[in-house]
Amino acid sequence: MATTVRVAIVGCGAWAAQAHLPALRALPEAEVVACVDQDAAAARRFAAAHGIPRSFGSAEELLAAGLADAMTVAAPDDVHPSLVLAALAAGVPVFCEKPIANTAGVAEELAAAQERAGVAATVGYSFRYSPALQQLRADLADGLLGEPWLAELYEYNSQFHPRFGKAMNWKGDPDRAGAGALFEYGSHALDLAQWLIGPIRRVSAQLSRVLPGSRLDDIATVQLDFAGPCSGVLVSGWVLAGGVPGVRVRVHGSAGAAEAELGESLPGGERYQRLGLDGGPAERVPLAEEAGGRSGYARRHLRDFLGQPGSQSPGTMPTLAQAASVQHVLDTAAKATERWLPVPGAGQTGR
Repeated sequence: MATTVRVAIVGCGAWAAQAHLPALRALPEAEVVACVDQDAAAARRFAAAHGIPRSFGSAEELLAAGLADAMTVAAPDDVHPSLVLAALAAGVPVFCEKPIANTAGVAEELAAAQERAGVAATVGYSFRYSPALQQLRADLADGLLGEPWLAELYEYNSQFHPRFGKAMNWKGDPDRAGAGALFEYGSHALDLAQWLIGPIRRVSAQLSRVLPGSRLDDIATVQLDFAGPCSGVLVSGWVLAGGVPGVRVRVHGSAGAAEAELGESLPGGERYQRLGLDGGPAERVPLAEEAGGRSGYARRHLRDFLGQPGSQSPGTMPTLAQAASVQHVLDTAAKATERWLPVPGAGQTGR
């Protein structure tokens, strides 16, 4: 890529403003030259509010103008595939938010298209760039925790809790999203699970709707069975107590346990601690750098994607093939509610 990388942002919603735009502007060699939204008026407002030179009503218009050396996608899930394919066809590297698609079949098609095109592409599983989770992965690789036996993975916040009055958007629409909290937040946790531990071979799930009129899951709980001896549990939700990003990962191994927690209310935005087998005081491990707010993870990820100085080690940046693997787990979990067995005596009023 050129010394100055011209980047266009596709999707002019809150995540573009809170994560993509500040992350890009923190990178010296990146220049945000345009924004795109299917609502052309929204794109014009976003450009005016943030000092972006050009705006477009479609990615096709942007790509035809030849203004962008790279493109980031912060649009709803259902348009991810068409936007990624358009960028690949134009030879423009693309960073797309997760999940890459609403079905594993489409995700596999995108991965194959990227391989044929030979164009750089990545998916926004940016929590891999958390200093705390990087430390957890290093501890696992170094054998400090021994053989992994159990992984506990959580990502939740309360953004759609009735107390806050935020109306459900496209994320709760089955025509636009493959699942609710499972896809929106559980996808992050599943990517981390496979990045930290390895392939997931079996799942069992419970998808709960607790909000009036919910059409997709508000809370998802998933049991995980990894290819090795490790098992796991995942909880994701958008009505549960917790702040952004609300990520907590604890791994129990044969030699010890450790936990990474990410949240904007924590000092520095996250913490990492090793836990003694005897339940004694945890060892808080200093981290090399702070999380940097909700745009910090995206900034490190985009730095890798754009090939700028200070990039992370190989194996950190998520690939489309890895995103397709996550999508296979998501698809399976969405339909993997196993047979329920009644507990004798439960629900009876007398004894």
